[in-house]
Amino acid sequence: MIRMTPGIGLVLLLFAIGAAGAEDGVVPCEGRNGIEPVCGLSAPEDIVAAPDGEGLVFGQMHEPGGLFLLDTADHSVQTLYRSREQDNPEWGEAACSQPPATLLAHGIDLRRRADGRWQLLVVNHGGRESVEFYEWLPGAGGSQVAWRGCVEAPEDASLNDVAGLPDGGFLVTRMASVGSPMWELFLAVIGIDNGVVYRWSPAAGYAELPETEGRFPNGIILSPAGDSFFVNMYFGNKVAKYSLPEGELLGEVSVSKPDNASWNAEGKLLVASQYGSLMQLFDSLNLPHGTPSLLPYAVVEIDPDTLARRELLWHEGAPMGAGTVAVQVDDAVYVGSYTGDRLVRVPLKPAS
Repeated sequence: MIRMTPGIGLVLLLFAIGAAGAEDGVVPCEGRNGIEPVCGLSAPEDIVAAPDGEGLVFGQMHEPGGLFLLDTADHSVQTLYRSREQDNPEWGEAACSQPPATLLAHGIDLRRRADGRWQLLVVNHGGRESVEFYEWLPGAGGSQVAWRGCVEAPEDASLNDVAGLPDGGFLVTRMASVGSPMWELFLAVIGIDNGVVYRWSPAAGYAELPETEGRFPNGIILSPAGDSFFVNMYFGNKVAKYSLPEGELLGEVSVSKPDNASWNAEGKLLVASQYGSLMQLFDSLNLPHGTPSLLPYAVVEIDPDTLARRELLWHEGAPMGAGTVAVQVDDAVYVGSYTGDRLVRVPLKPAS
């Protein structure tokens, strides 16, 4: 999801379609229609499955930030980054020698490196615009992560989501400009492709993938085979599939304001999709700290080969809206958000 500045708010007001009153008031931490909230969090924007079924890893995009592990059996939450005793900057750029003082986590990605070690990548907005490297360390006292380095963003690039590559590099979406977000949002709203995907490698650094230019590229995810990747073009209202390593467009499918994506056990892509006018989006992004949004959202399942799609669920109202990611665990999905104090477990209805 995007991060707001005062200028962006003005643009959204000017280009809003329809009208809605500002979301306000307290949203109780109570279940509804089988939906179970997990509260006491701070904008858990992205979620990934931990190795060996240990639970779900999520970051917090608002203060106090940080990385956490959710136990899906009892919904207890464990802090993952506990100390700096095991930190060692062996991945990323040599110039990055210290972890961020505050980790404000946007997109995250967890995958095994070529040497068998588990790498957790995190887009960070705390103190520096960067991709942070962590290593997943299972242990008898509970799993944790150790910091392993970082790569700072290209100049004037506001990053959103990241996908690791087997060679130790990554793909990352550049959603907007740090210096002129108002102008960039204006361009995206009127139909100008002004975002792009960067590929970073330890040997060559950053390189743009020209065919990936789009309107606010948001979530990005690598295919299980590693020969393609998918990008959610938020204001383009589509999910695009590209080849690797060429970065050539292979196809696309229409999805309303697609945010982040995940893979389910059947090998299908699950995309969190938001609805509502730009005025409603503006209201949602300007809620008081810790207040959940009630912006309508859906979870869409996409076949990665045919790009056929079907809607798995639609939700509007309490206990939480503005879904940014959906990760399936058995017969439910866990949904995060870019604002508010919670994530939710939402049951899935059997396929008809």
